Amino acid sequence: MANKVESTKKPLLSARQVGMAAAFGGAALALVLAGVTIPVPGTPVVTDPREIFTTIGASLTGPVGGVVVGLLAGIAEPGIPLASLLAHVVGGVFNGFVYKNASWKFKDNKVVSLALWAAQVLAYYVVVVVPLFVVGLMAFYPDPEYGGFFGFLGVLEAGALPEAVFTTVVTTIIMAALPEKYRRPLW
Repeated sequence: MANKVESTKKPLLSARQVGMAAAFGGAALALVLAGVTIPVPGTPVVTDPREIFTTIGASLTGPVGGVVVGLLAGIAEPGIPLASLLAHVVGGVFNGFVYKNASWKFKDNKVVSLALWAAQVLAYYVVVVVPLFVVGLMAFYPDPEYGGFFGFLGVLEAGALPEAVFTTVVTTIIMAALPEKYRRPLW
């Protein structure tokens, strides 16, 4: 008689992950398609609230779900979809890995978990999304007005700061309010 070995390994992408990733990514896409934007005074940056959905959705659904969320969040960016796709897909993968391996590990200490969440969201902006957006703009949509990489990065980082702070505060409040079973990573 052959030994039966039960696998405790979760599937790469479950139906629940697909559904949640599609819902969160779809909400981000709907905001972009609806043209919900807020200009940041004194900068060339226009912000929108889609990052609330992309950060939470990718974090909960993991790296593969983060790809789905990132594709939906970036695909309809007016005039510059390739730059947005690069930033949001890699950002989704980042959030999926970081959430499970940082803030979720400290779920028993809510203060530490929420502080790590806030750090994750800020790192998402400063280290991943804005720099990759600049790389995407310079690679796919070159324009001499951008200037050098670091100068352009500085302008966009400064312009994205209000959005980063807003998204960090709002998503931290949401994560604090959610019961543990709804904050659990699905992968």
